[in-house]
Amino acid sequence: MKKTLFLILSGAIVIFSIICIGSSPIINKVYIEDVFEASDWAYLNCKMLSDSYKLAKDLSPLTGDARDQLLKPLKRTLNLCNRRKAIIGLEYSSLIIDVILAFLCLILGLLHYFDVGKPFEKVTGIIGLATGIIQFVLTLVYVCYSGYIFTNDVPDTKFPKVDKDGIFATWDDSQSKYKCDFYDKDDENAVYAKYSDLGKRAYNYDKDIEIASSTDTVRKCQYSSRSIGNECNSETGYFSLNAKQSDCGSLYIKSTDEVQNKYLYDRWVTTIVFACFIFVCDIGLAIFGFLLFKSDGSGL
Repeated sequence: MKKTLFLILSGAIVIFSIICIGSSPIINKVYIEDVFEASDWAYLNCKMLSDSYKLAKDLSPLTGDARDQLLKPLKRTLNLCNRRKAIIGLEYSSLIIDVILAFLCLILGLLHYFDVGKPFEKVTGIIGLATGIIQFVLTLVYVCYSGYIFTNDVPDTKFPKVDKDGIFATWDDSQSKYKCDFYDKDDENAVYAKYSDLGKRAYNYDKDIEIASSTDTVRKCQYSSRSIGNECNSETGYFSLNAKQSDCGSLYIKSTDEVQNKYLYDRWVTTIVFACFIFVCDIGLAIFGFLLFKSDGSGL
């Protein structure tokens, strides 16, 4: 029984790892909209950003809040760069190591399943235990890191965050401006869609939104998501348009015929889900590796 489960878990990890490598948004560079753009995270120069931050910190004559306001965006950009560089290394190392070590355990599991590997059963147990622990730690760290970026970071192409009806701003009579509905003074990215939002129908082609967009009431209050991404001011919380558009009480995202946002979202979610399956199987692999190591050779 131990040998059978050891074999099954090893095979499952190999399969799940291959699925993750195939669906991974980072390894497969799905996050890059144009292969000719300098947006490949692998080539980000975080060292330059770090030097710029340290230089501004050391040479700035400002103090107090003024100093913080100067350094805050530089620090934020540096942290984003470091996260993106780190996730590349984590994704490659964790998934590739998962495949290699799990495949080794699979081969050993096959040998024991057919009663060929009895002389080195305890060695196999040690390898299985070590593999399960190493893979569990690497994969868990990767899932946490990838999940953080997925739920907290904003794509380079910024889209305004919208509600279920595609509304991103509402007219504020007191200020005579459109106020961005998701503004948060403590989070400058609150007005923008995160990677985890890109699966919503507002950012992809949707028949119902397309039909609703054909009505005059909605069409005259729409703006292209790509053109307004940076115009929902993250500091004031107001849209750059100062005059009220006809009788538009709210502003909508214009419908799109694109599906790449959903494609990126689906692949990212798939990778995280199957990576979770991997580290769950790693626990089982470590347990049954330990049981093989403690085995008396009876095969039970």
